[in-house]
Amino acid sequence: MHQRMRASLRFWPILLFTAASMWTPPACAQQADTGVGIAEFSAGGLFGLGAHGNVGGSLWVPTSKYAVPYIEFSYSPLISYGYAYGPDNTGKGLFTSELFDVNGGIKFRFPRKKSDWVPYFGLGVGLLRHSTSDYTSGFNSIATVNTATNEIAGNASVGAIYYVTKHVAFGMEAKGYIAQRERLGRATVSVLYQFP
Repeated sequence: MHQRMRASLRFWPILLFTAASMWTPPACAQQADTGVGIAEFSAGGLFGLGAHGNVGGSLWVPTSKYAVPYIEFSYSPLISYGYAYGPDNTGKGLFTSELFDVNGGIKFRFPRKKSDWVPYFGLGVGLLRHSTSDYTSGFNSIATVNTATNEIAGNASVGAIYYVTKHVAFGMEAKGYIAQRERLGRATVSVLYQFP
């Protein structure tokens, strides 16, 4: 048993040394990412049409350590409810509503040499698609009515990224949208991966 404990104690320093040698420090990662891609997955909340969940993804392509063009897609399920209609409420219905967002723009970063935090602000424009579906069943008929409206929307964002390694970072962002009929806000947290 003592031999096993001694062998185990010798094993841990080797494991720690191996892990440390594989870890790439984030030092100035944000200043060495020009010409690479950065994939982002985000989740958070949408505000302005009630409070709803939001998930999305984006692709960043840094052209310098300051300017980062991006394209982004996000989805928010808005409302969903069932209802009854007709005599004695024998007809059944289901109404759902959702919002899709596709936008692109530029994020302007402010890298700091002695910090792994990188604050930024962004400006963009894109398309907000608000779609609804109303499904009814009853009285010997089934019907589905789908509607959709599209709006061009400008957006502005502020956020920050924290580099854990050269390739992996965590982020947080607040974004506001302005369209002709919509005023929305979104707050998200994200995971980013730099490749190659």
